[in-house]
Amino acid sequence: MRLNQEDTPPSSINGDEVAEVDDEEIMYNFEEMDEMQDDFEEMVEVVDEEEQDETMERPKDLAIVVFDEHSGSVFCCDLHPNGKLAVTGGEDDKAFVWSTETGQIIMECKGHKDSVIYVGFSFDGAYLATVDMSGVIKVWKCNLDQTKHEWPIAFEYEANDLSWGLWHFGTRVLFCGADNGDIFIFKIPNGDTKILPGHSVRTDCGKLFRDGVRLVVGYEDGIVKIWDLKTNSVLHQIQNVHNMRVTNIDTHPDNNLIASTSPDGKAILATSVNGKVVAQLDTEEDLEAATFSNPELGYIATGTLRGTVTIWDVGKQMIRHHCSRSEHDSMAGVTKIVWLNDKLVAGCLDGSIRVYDGKSGVRNLVLTGHQSEIMEFCYNEKENIILTSSDDGTARIFKYNLNIDKMEQV
Repeated sequence: MRLNQEDTPPSSINGDEVAEVDDEEIMYNFEEMDEMQDDFEEMVEVVDEEEQDETMERPKDLAIVVFDEHSGSVFCCDLHPNGKLAVTGGEDDKAFVWSTETGQIIMECKGHKDSVIYVGFSFDGAYLATVDMSGVIKVWKCNLDQTKHEWPIAFEYEANDLSWGLWHFGTRVLFCGADNGDIFIFKIPNGDTKILPGHSVRTDCGKLFRDGVRLVVGYEDGIVKIWDLKTNSVLHQIQNVHNMRVTNIDTHPDNNLIASTSPDGKAILATSVNGKVVAQLDTEEDLEAATFSNPELGYIATGTLRGTVTIWDVGKQMIRHHCSRSEHDSMAGVTKIVWLNDKLVAGCLDGSIRVYDGKSGVRNLVLTGHQSEIMEFCYNEKENIILTSSDDGTARIFKYNLNIDKMEQV
């Protein structure tokens, strides 16, 4: 703020009499000027931020549908096998079923008490599971008549605080991992329940083997366990390899290997037969995910929170490609990676979905629209769509055909 000349006190140089001012008034005036200076600096900062926002070019929104009915982060999402319905769950303690074509809400999944951390359709699309952090589990009977806005509850249960959920890929069985390490297994819809007991340490991730009868689970203390689902017993326990929590687990399509990752920068490959560690892939960065390709490619990919995506040869245990990056990729840390045929798809901290060619490591495509990190994404081949959920409070549908590597404009 600028002071006017008439506000300036008279000078004693020209002989003018100077009025006496007591110390308290001087202190008051100085404090007032300090406050005005602070206000001025705050105004300058606000103007600078506004100018920066105006000069920063936002990425083009390539989504064909934007769903913005959540308030707060959208943590999870899934697509119905028919590709016509999406489900999302979020920080607002809500889950919604909505149309992938119009974004119109079909049903709100009511009754949750905390953030919804898992949503998923059963393999045959007959049931929908919604799970919240407090332990509320609800399974809904899917009604594909989109004129009906209420789906009946087929099963509900209240467990301990939960951290993840997973449907079996070939039968109506639901798995949920708890903060105390227990794993709940529910047969749907009759509700038969059993528990794989933990060791009082949180479980952060789980993955089924392709044989469908074994489950591998990662824990916060770095331990990995392979469970036999027929006997409810631990077949193998892998320990003393990760010194931090296990963030991600994957299983090889041939059932012979598992991969586990941790922020300690290591991806550990171990056999499923005896739990023996056969390789350690070092990234020297915060490792977030690892995923096996199909057996024909014979690769495993890793992604880090610094944005490094690497493709490794599983048999030779050596790097095949450092996936191509640009100078603008420094903020594109990886939150999730999956193989879709011979393409590697990564969800990133900058809100983008990046698609790489698995054979060359070349980035083919970047799908943009989100303003914050990707929390989850999934793909439906029938409709050629990718569903994403984000920390920006929205979910988006992108039209994408894996076979042509380009966006289909609608």
